[in-house]
Amino acid sequence: MSRLQVEDPTPVVVTKKVLRGERNAKDRPVGAPLALGALMDALFRQFVTIGRVEDPMEDGLNALQIDPGSAEIVRYVGELEGTARSQFRDELEMQSAIMIDRWPRLSPAWMPRTQERLTVPLAGGRVVLVGVIDLVVGSPSSGSASVCLVELKSGHPRAQDRDELRFYALLETLRSGAAPFRLATFYTRTGQVDAEDVTDELLASCVTRVLVALGHRRSANR
Repeated sequence: MSRLQVEDPTPVVVTKKVLRGERNAKDRPVGAPLALGALMDALFRQFVTIGRVEDPMEDGLNALQIDPGSAEIVRYVGELEGTARSQFRDELEMQSAIMIDRWPRLSPAWMPRTQERLTVPLAGGRVVLVGVIDLVVGSPSSGSASVCLVELKSGHPRAQDRDELRFYALLETLRSGAAPFRLATFYTRTGQVDAEDVTDELLASCVTRVLVALGHRRSANR
């Protein structure tokens, strides 16, 4: 009697971390860089939404405390003491001041949307591409390029920063049928903005990266 093979119904989820070769994001220990990035993300959302930041440490922690997934980060910051806490607060306040000074106030007509989640199922749901974009500006695409995707980074520029945004550009293209017209990374340590236009070549290279990542996942699961 031949054996029946039951296909695993669990979809393969591809995120920016999978493209970087990280198998389990939870293995990354919480430290000052990760905590700083999480707080700056929260402050950026607040600033874009209401246009002000009063106490960076308090505002950022209050925002993270309502997210169960950020409990470990909140605990880490709460346990900082002495010089370590002072240095962390100083860095947070400096980057917050740069963000407020350099990031423009956005008109409501631009339809700014923070923490936009993109989920694109492929191959009948067997593969799901997932991403969360810090900021999307512009009316939703409907056949023509109309949005700009923005990511905020609190660390030093890295080559993979562009790769992450290009992955999000692919997700937006698959979701709406139109590519974003521009991608931008805002670095809060310096106020620098790294921007690039979206091209067919850029999207094609990202498709290749996704296929390679899927191949690696498939080989690892055999």
